[in-house]
Amino acid sequence: MNVPADRAKPESALTRLRRALRVREALRYTPTVGGVVAPALRVGVSFGAPIAVLVAIGHPDLVPFAAFGAFTSLYCRVDTWSRRARLLPLIALGLVVSVATATMIAAATGNALIGVLVLTAIATVGKLASDVLDFGPPGGLMFVFAAGAAAYAAHDWSGVGPHIGIMAASAALSVALSLLGNLLHPTGPHRVATARALVAIADHLDSPNPATRHRAHLAAHRAFATLRGNSRTITALRAHLADAEHLLHHPAEAAHLRELARKLHRGRIPRPATAPQFPWNSRHAGAPWSARISPFLPNAGRMLLSCLLAGLITLAVGLDHAYWAVVSASAVLQSTNATATWHRTVQRMTGTLGGAVLAFAMFGFQPSPLAILVLVVVCQLIAELFVQANYALGLLFVTPLALGLASLSNPAAHDELIVERIATTVLGALIAAAVSLILINRQSARRLSAALTGCREAQRQLREADESTVAESRARLMRALFALRNAHAVADGEPRHRNPRTREVLDTEHEAYELLAATVPARTAKQRSPLT
Repeated sequence: MNVPADRAKPESALTRLRRALRVREALRYTPTVGGVVAPALRVGVSFGAPIAVLVAIGHPDLVPFAAFGAFTSLYCRVDTWSRRARLLPLIALGLVVSVATATMIAAATGNALIGVLVLTAIATVGKLASDVLDFGPPGGLMFVFAAGAAAYAAHDWSGVGPHIGIMAASAALSVALSLLGNLLHPTGPHRVATARALVAIADHLDSPNPATRHRAHLAAHRAFATLRGNSRTITALRAHLADAEHLLHHPAEAAHLRELARKLHRGRIPRPATAPQFPWNSRHAGAPWSARISPFLPNAGRMLLSCLLAGLITLAVGLDHAYWAVVSASAVLQSTNATATWHRTVQRMTGTLGGAVLAFAMFGFQPSPLAILVLVVVCQLIAELFVQANYALGLLFVTPLALGLASLSNPAAHDELIVERIATTVLGALIAAAVSLILINRQSARRLSAALTGCREAQRQLREADESTVAESRARLMRALFALRNAHAVADGEPRHRNPRTREVLDTEHEAYELLAATVPARTAKQRSPLT
């Protein structure tokens, strides 16, 4: 078998820059397998319920702060219940602290420059925390979004307490709603993760290449990590996933995997043809905190500089909503490298422009405050249905939502708000994209070298493993492969990176997958039968 490798000549810096600035990938629609409708409905209830209560009791002025608390529901959409229980209270606390800090400083000083500095600090800390703790989408964005909107809202010290109290109550409600499904569908996240892994494996079997292979192995690894315990359902899912994982090394027809994934979405879990044959241990010793944080420091530095510049330049040109520029810069930098930042820049600008058209139409009917609140909830629900497929589509509906919330404190300035939203969004996004291209991520080269060394060491350990340690050695090699792929993705997405070592990475990956295929436990003829 020929080793897959990139045989082309090394690209020049200009060629790499042109490749990074393509927009085709940014506008690609990527369908999501499962876990879309139920989370969107949950988000809709998280926003709608507190808003309805506040309107009913005659306090529409508190609605924006209830919405800020409901941002908690945007996180951990399809994560397991245990992971939600760990992360969501921490995220809710972070949102409340961010808004409380921005609100109290705004009430104390009212100085726009100080506001920009505070929002920049919140954006930087939020980005670093979300990367290190792996919050998942939308990353640290909602911390600075909520803090900026809260700081801009008209208030004095007398309103700080009620505002923070309403937000904390709304955040607590969002956490409760996100965990409520455990009573109704205790294995729902496990079925979604398994179904996504089956579809990813089927995609690779239909169109094998290094990218689909990595996605398939990563989806399988994530699914296996969720399937803990010995209940009948978890055992059956683990068996189906183990059978599918075997096909990554011994390819066969993939149609039955897609059919099985559809059954899992409908709540049916067929009896597996075999018992689980492939023990998978994803537990491993955690790295020191310094080692966990250091790979993310360059992106945090980009966040700090971009948000600061976006805020200061917005103030210098006389635009009122400086926080929108800071939020825009923060939004496009919820990424891993300069290429991904540019893609998000394109998505944010196109989504905002399309959303502005919708907002013009919405405000053209002169809606009442109550109608605006209804549109806010509807827009948030629709955005959740599309944002995972493409960020620009999500922003198509998030933009009217943000403008609707802003208009509640300034009902007469609809058109001005829309124009300013467009200007600040474009300004902030372009500043962030420029900073990501200029500020070199020197950490990426060291991270890639360490990942290559780690993958080769894991291969050596697997070759020397005996029967009692082969399962853990295989799991260790898989983790090393994921670390290598992630490190290469970061390096390859930096146009100014001199040498992403693509050929070396592909050669190392190929050797690792060959070794994994050679160490798959033997299977009997009965075990090779298709899944039922």
